[in-house]
Amino acid sequence: GSKILSVKSFIKPSRRMCYNKDDIFIKYEVPMSLKNRDLLLELIKDADDFASFKNLKCPPIYFLGGSGCILGNYLDRATFDLDFIDIEYEASAGKVFRLFDRFDMLDTYVTPIADGYEKRAVKLEGFRTLEYYVLSKEDIIVSKLGRYSDKDKEDIDLLMVECDRQLLDELIRNVINRKHFSERVRVEVIKNSDLLRKRYHV
Repeated sequence: GSKILSVKSFIKPSRRMCYNKDDIFIKYEVPMSLKNRDLLLELIKDADDFASFKNLKCPPIYFLGGSGCILGNYLDRATFDLDFIDIEYEASAGKVFRLFDRFDMLDTYVTPIADGYEKRAVKLEGFRTLEYYVLSKEDIIVSKLGRYSDKDKEDIDLLMVECDRQLLDELIRNVINRKHFSERVRVEVIKNSDLLRKRYHV
């Protein structure tokens, strides 16, 4: 099953929220001293509060990318974009997602995601209605092999410190052999995984 990452407490809201029958309005007054992770937690906590208030149902949300790394406490860097896997959500989920402000749903057809990522994901605790998960370090590393930009390489340098290299090797092989996967991206993954193996002796 999924591991659990406990979020014991959130920063006290420093904004005024006003709900009405049809929408939600949020006024942020956020101190500049807040860490990026606190700000991301505030965003997803607000979405959870809104879903609870409106009694909205939504399938689990699986974060990856820079926001996944930050929410999972894998590394600390600045980003306000919430990246998560598109698992073909119902249109009603859009009411929740718009509270994320800046987000990107990544389609698995063009994103290197290994089968079974759900079982390896880490659950974020402390939410009433929405289920949030962060992909494992190994899954996030593999997801970056489609692009393998300089920023991706910087993230991977840090993620590799406590990475299960045997599992990483298995996930890379899984993605390369995946069905229903873009051939263009597959070629990039093969090329970039060779570079990664040489760099980190995987």
